Amino acid sequence: MRRYIMYETYRLGILIDHLKAEDLISQIDEYISETPVQQIPHIFYVMSLASNRRIMLELLTDLARGVDEELPASIVAGILYQDRERYTVDELYTKVGMLASLLKDVDGEIAVSFRELKESYDEVQAVYGRRFKRKKARERMLARSAQVLEEELFQYASFAEEMDRKEWWFA
Repeated sequence: MRRYIMYETYRLGILIDHLKAEDLISQIDEYISETPVQQIPHIFYVMSLASNRRIMLELLTDLARGVDEELPASIVAGILYQDRERYTVDELYTKVGMLASLLKDVDGEIAVSFRELKESYDEVQAVYGRRFKRKKARERMLARSAQVLEEELFQYASFAEEMDRKEWWFA
């Protein structure tokens, strides 16, 4: 079952352009090279041969069908927290908004939380994003928005740490 959670995690991560299909393929190739043939799931060979992002997304979508998205979305949020230095605050908010919009359960805790966070940021941008005489007030509000996002994503850091242990694929 854990493997199916990882399929959904990668699907969501790839859809928000944070995780790369190439990285997944290299992890699978590494697993294949280190594991006896009889222990390798057949689908890993198929995934290893995926030639592009679209094919990988199709495979992951089919494999993860019916998996509850709450845990995979939490893992992706934790990964975003770990990699937050790669993005501007605006890019992170965009990815969080995209993640919330991809979840089927629009009333789920993570979807509501991220949607509200993104809406709040958009409102702040609308008010303080324009040229303003009070530049310091604008900078304070935008810094506060960045801090709120980081605090929210930090709540999910432990999910990403657990995924990093690579035990998920093998259960």
